[in-house]
Amino acid sequence: MNKDIQKNRDRIDAIDNQVFDLLIDRLDAVTTIGYIKKQEGLPVLDQNRESAIYAKIDAKFSAIEADFLKHIYQSIITESKRVEEK
Repeated sequence: MNKDIQKNRDRIDAIDNQVFDLLIDRLDAVTTIGYIKKQEGLPVLDQNRESAIYAKIDAKFSAIEADFLKHIYQSIITESKRVEEK
C-alpha cells in the first residue's frame, strides 16, 4: 500500500480513538441530563440548546467544515435525545 495512504489511515485511527473516548464522555453527560430532566419533569427537546450548538459550529468553522459537522451533530443530537428518553 502507498505509504502516504497508510500514514494518513494511521492518523485517522488515532483520531478515531480520541473521538470514541469523547463521545462516550458525552454519552455519560447526556445520560445524567436525561435523568435530571425526568426527575424535574422537563422535556427532552431543548430547541434553544440545539440551535446554540449549530450556531457555534457556524461561527467557528468555514461553510464546508460547518456543513460536515452539522450533519454529524444531527446524528449525535438525535441519539442524545433517544438516550435521554430512556
